[in-house]
Amino acid sequence: MDHTKQFLAKSLVQLMAKTPLDKISVKDITDNSGLNRHTFYYHFKDKQDLVCWIFDWDIANNLKVPPFTDIKPDTRTFFVRTIMDFMYENKAFYINALSSQAQNSLQEHLFDYIRTFREVQIEAILDGRDLDPESKNFLADYFTSAICGLIVRWSKDGMRDQSMVFFSGFMNVSYRCMQFLIEDHLAKGDSV
Repeated sequence: MDHTKQFLAKSLVQLMAKTPLDKISVKDITDNSGLNRHTFYYHFKDKQDLVCWIFDWDIANNLKVPPFTDIKPDTRTFFVRTIMDFMYENKAFYINALSSQAQNSLQEHLFDYIRTFREVQIEAILDGRDLDPESKNFLADYFTSAICGLIVRWSKDGMRDQSMVFFSGFMNVSYRCMQFLIEDHLAKGDSV
């Protein structure tokens, strides 16, 4: 574990408890941590990079979520839900982080993370069968946009409902929709 990254992360989390992310500067982060800007830029490209690092660190260390490829297909939805529960428990940080639409934001990072999850689901549905890359990309983008849109909307609404009852149902329905679209495409041999 890199203690310098942890100091910078702790500093940013403290600042974000009172200030919107977009109003926090790297100078604010370094002044609050007692470190200098050179040290910050040695470890991170910008504050968005630090936010994404915090998300990745939380998943790897607090949640101990294994890579999606190592998770059994029937439990993958559970792990996305586990991430959302963790976001709820740390909602002051995650609501603030997800409100930023700056380049390389947590919204973009979350999209990339969930897209990996969708790609693994698509490959599991295909079970060795071939689907053209354009169709795979379309399906991954479409269903990733749907779940990320729900997460961002949930965040904008203040993450009021921890249970998000509709979420589990949505994940199951979206999986079945992907299954249907893939099977239909393979049977017809046309584009998704």
